[in-house]
Parts: sequence; C-alpha cells; structure tokens
Amino acid sequence: MTEKGARCFCIDGTNIVRGCYGYGGPEFRAQEDADSQRLIAALGQLCAQYGDRLDVELIFDGAFRPWRCEAANLRIRFSQETQADDLILDCVRGRSYGSGGRVTVVTGDGELGAKASEDGARWQRVFPGTPLEN
Repeated sequence: MTEKGARCFCIDGTNIVRGCYGYGGPEFRAQEDADSQRLIAALGQLCAQYGDRLDVELIFDGAFRPWRCEAANLRIRFSQETQADDLILDCVRGRSYGSGGRVTVVTGDGELGAKASEDGARWQRVFPGTPLEN
C-alpha cells in the first residue's frame, strides 16, 4: 500500500530496457534479462534511499520471471497474457479514480504516454538510447 504523499511511478520495464540498450542478436533474451535485473537493482537502491516518499511499480511484458527486490516500495509485475500497457493504464486509472494521487508513467512509448496523460497521469518520456543511469 502506498503511503499518503508518496510519489508514485509506473514504469514500462520492457520498453525502458529495450530503448536504453538497443541490442539484438542470438543472445538477445539473455541480455535483456540481465539488463532488466540491472534496472531492478538500480530502482531498488533508489526506493531504499527514498523510503516511503516513493512508490514504484515496474511492469514487464510476458511471463513471470523470478526477479526479486528487497525494497518494499518497488513492486515487479509481469503482464502474462495481457499487455503491459493495459496494466500500466489500470494503475493510472485506479489511482486517479481511487484518489490515490497522480501517477507518473515512465515510458518511451508515445501512444501509451498519450493515453496515460489523457487519464490524468504525468508522462516522463524516455528517448531511445538514453543511458539507464539517468
């Protein structure tokens, strides 16, 4: 549960990882998994640093993977059979209509960002090639 007054971020994990690294080839999946875990570790440190002032939901496309983070304010979700975009928009709508406050959606996907904005979210656009550490 989010603390009142905490800044809430909903992050399009697959989009961020693919946009920040831009790779391919035969080792694509293994590299994407490694980079995803690197993102989780970085966000975990950030969440631990900010404590109850920050609430992050990190959503990846596809099947469950056993990735973990110790920070209680970082939740990792997998879209399974649905689209990650739908889960992100559900998060935005749930907080907007449930008076949970405004969500910032972090993605490079222009269509998702526009839809999230229409539903009351802030949109933090991440451009392809942006270093993950920024």
